[in-house]
Amino acid sequence: MTTDLKDYIKVYNTLEKSLCKKIRKELENIEDWKTHTFYSYDKNDYKPKNNTKELDISWSNIKTKKILTDKIWKTIYQYIIVDFKSDHFKSWNGFTSIRFNRYKKGTTMRMHYDHIHSLFDGRYKGIPVISFIGVLNENYTGGELIINDQKIDSKAGDIIIFPSCFLYPHEVKEVKKGTRYSFVSWGF
Repeated sequence: MTTDLKDYIKVYNTLEKSLCKKIRKELENIEDWKTHTFYSYDKNDYKPKNNTKELDISWSNIKTKKILTDKIWKTIYQYIIVDFKSDHFKSWNGFTSIRFNRYKKGTTMRMHYDHIHSLFDGRYKGIPVISFIGVLNENYTGGELIINDQKIDSKAGDIIIFPSCFLYPHEVKEVKKGTRYSFVSWGF
């Protein structure tokens, strides 16, 4: 078992380019994009932290979502069972619905970690234990993913997996040109 935090950040090239293109095309046609917000524990409400720089999010049920869900399951298995051969972490309960992210020029995701209690509706309790970020395109400038002050190199079709805890603060730098499409989900 490794003790280097960087070893728990893995990039898997899981999605075919044609699937990424199909998903992006579906995302370009949906209308339910909303401004991303962060939960404020002290005020018990949700607000954008970057005002006009906040990305857009959607929980849309696009046609390709089932295919994407199957790909995430296979990637989780690779991460937990095959790569880490974890005896103590073999029984995850599942992962949340997939959320799509759209970063237009000038938008960003501030540094944070994924202690997202609002994902759990009472049936499941707690916070996520692993985070997934899927990359759907490359035709943008900026928008770098940073985890623990380390730029994570990725390309369309990659799924990045890492622990959700406070030891893995991460951010997406401002998009300078184009639109960055990605998806996120959290395992519990």
